Amino acid sequence: MRKFMRTRPGHPGHPGHTTLPGHVGHPALIPHAAIGHKTNGVTSRTANRQEICPRPRFLGDAALEAGLSNDQLEDEPAELQAARWDVRPGAAGDALSLATAALSHTPRLLARVAPPHSFRTRYTGKFRFRFWVFGSWREVVVDDLLPTRGGVLLTARGGLVDDFTLPLLEKAYAKLQGSLASLRGCGAAQVLQDLTGAVVQSFSPPRQPRSLLLQVLHSAVPRSTLLVASTERGTSGLVPGRAYLVTGLARVRETGGEGALVRLLAAGGPAAWSGAWSRGSPEWRALPPADLDLLAGRLTHPGHFWMSFQEFARLFSRLELVHIGPDDWLLEPALHARRPWRAVLARRRWRRGYNAGGPPACTRTAHANPQFHVHVPRSESGKCHVVVSVTQQYSPAGSPDRLHGIGFAVYELPPGAPPPRAPRAPAALADLRALDVTHWSRAREVATFFTLPAGQYLVVPHTHRPHLETTFLLRILTDEHTDVWEVNDDNVIVRDVATEFLDEGCPLEPEVQAAIAKTIGKRGVEEVRLDVRGMRGGLLRDRGMTRTVWCSQMDARALRNLLRRVWRRVLPARPSRALCGALVALGDPAAAGRLERGAVLGAAPGCRAAVSAYCLRALLWACGVRASNKVLECLVLRFARGTRLSPDACVLALARLHLAHERFRSLDNKLKSNPISLEEMLLMTIYS
Repeated sequence: MRKFMRTRPGHPGHPGHTTLPGHVGHPALIPHAAIGHKTNGVTSRTANRQEICPRPRFLGDAALEAGLSNDQLEDEPAELQAARWDVRPGAAGDALSLATAALSHTPRLLARVAPPHSFRTRYTGKFRFRFWVFGSWREVVVDDLLPTRGGVLLTARGGLVDDFTLPLLEKAYAKLQGSLASLRGCGAAQVLQDLTGAVVQSFSPPRQPRSLLLQVLHSAVPRSTLLVASTERGTSGLVPGRAYLVTGLARVRETGGEGALVRLLAAGGPAAWSGAWSRGSPEWRALPPADLDLLAGRLTHPGHFWMSFQEFARLFSRLELVHIGPDDWLLEPALHARRPWRAVLARRRWRRGYNAGGPPACTRTAHANPQFHVHVPRSESGKCHVVVSVTQQYSPAGSPDRLHGIGFAVYELPPGAPPPRAPRAPAALADLRALDVTHWSRAREVATFFTLPAGQYLVVPHTHRPHLETTFLLRILTDEHTDVWEVNDDNVIVRDVATEFLDEGCPLEPEVQAAIAKTIGKRGVEEVRLDVRGMRGGLLRDRGMTRTVWCSQMDARALRNLLRRVWRRVLPARPSRALCGALVALGDPAAAGRLERGAVLGAAPGCRAAVSAYCLRALLWACGVRASNKVLECLVLRFARGTRLSPDACVLALARLHLAHERFRSLDNKLKSNPISLEEMLLMTIYS
């Protein structure tokens, strides 16, 4: 519905403003329908203004009226809780009702989404809800009007007739999503993430190998992970659309051998399971008394029941794994009996020409993707459970068609290899063993849950093709102590590359030669040497230069005139004034605007073709300069055109880097003796 929230008669700002029931001093809920919204071919109409409940209630209102804070809330009695969340889905589907019923057993997490309100104490007609949107909590405010058709609420309702927590929550969630109709396209995994901010995975148990599914249950149940199962078939007492929480596992001795049992908790109602291993079923008679007492003692809630693992895998169509982070584990006492996750979060952006390298199949650019190193130390268990999640930036009310295909790859580093201190080159990344490469998906989030032995690993998020730009959120959860950091480089100048190129007796390291060859294409390093030496010789032999060139000093214009005499030998285009100005500034620490003639003869570039911006790091390495990820990103933003770098831009970027290092060293030496003045700082910034 396009205008779900609108000014209604009786509100300030409307011509017919009057005091209506439902405002301060007269709490009541007013039925309301959005004009023009059609559901199943029936047009909703505005209902008459009438009280649909004389004494409405809201979650936590009793505690609020008693003056208690959220962390002082007491758990509701099991019977009241079951009645409140015995949900009847509305016209917008059952995803939200299923998710809220599942969270009813973690009351602190639910109270964060729906803070307590009271219809009797300081009532204003406004209700505030909070939803997780891409790493932050967004507040949504709604009034007390609810959509109806024929006097019947269109929203979901709980078992308590006078409780309006779920209808108002659904209205707020519809406002976040853009309309009530858009809720039909929301799955349970999406809603669970919006209500918890957790990493959520979704499985289809019938389609999973039984051994893998059992391994997932064994790994997730003891940890801070909610397992929410649902079914589409009402078989043996199971209710379609109802949430069932997996809370335990057990092994029993059966006639055919050992079998696995799954303990479930029916959220929002008593256990109605009537199949094998239900209460009073004949399977219990075959158990020894000790096992019988042990399993029966674990049914601590009226909604608890046991089911065989085989029937669980056959009957439940969906299984959501909600991995709760460490902060929320501390917030929720109901999770303290489980092992908490440790979390690392990084918010980054894929940027064209810099780190939007695409999937591993794109061998020329995949190395440029962000790389995160994970070190798993040795532990008593010998393995570490890991959850890796990549979430791309999204709009809750936006179309899913606007999402990019995203994924990630996990590589294993060779045993004994030193931790990487700089992003790996294309060949080095291709040589690594890929443990897992997720199938890219046009989804908000792609996540994987697996175990890793002690060792070193590389996590590389990527888009489904190169050059796609978007912000993403990387979350890595582990149950053991691990070290996680982004692979980065230092900002340092390691050699005077001009001297090395001109000195025939100074050999270049093999990795430097490979980097140069990769950067400039098919031309070899020796050819580059000849270019530089040939340019220098051409400058010395050219007798037709202007007199300014042969003076002891020259400015940017004179340098440009000099270079334009021989640019065809080494450059695809004439050198620009900006390039010459940067070269002059590079050798002009006194800011005189002129450069010694002798310094010009060895400062010529040797590259004739434009290069890919993704190769800028290799180009800098070849030139003896190392730059951090952030500096490299700024260089691409400043000097690249799309995904290409012209030779002019390469030399200009290199000159700016050298100049910045010189300015920093000068500033560092200056501050050791005397404080720097504002004028000196301005001169260093402007003359660069």
